Amino acid sequence: MTNLQPINAQNYEHTVLVFRDRQAGVSVVYDPFDGSYAYNAYVLETKLVKEIHAQEFDFLDDALQYINDEFGNWEVRDLDAKGCGSCSAK
Repeated sequence: MTNLQPINAQNYEHTVLVFRDRQAGVSVVYDPFDGSYAYNAYVLETKLVKEIHAQEFDFLDDALQYINDEFGNWEVRDLDAKGCGSCSAK
């Protein structure tokens, strides 16, 4: 386990929680029809690139609390450390 902080309002755009081939995090979702933003708490199967679970929240703090409560014991990883060169779509 790394010494990074859990996912928070300052790092949620580039920090995820990882366990084996699973990745949990929070992303921003924009609804162009409503003109509003929501926050998607998600879990992905990284080898299959498949979403396993997603739950939408109106507030960032709620999405962060959910992810940290449910998956906070997983390893914290900073995606910025790898850079774009690690993308599987490359």
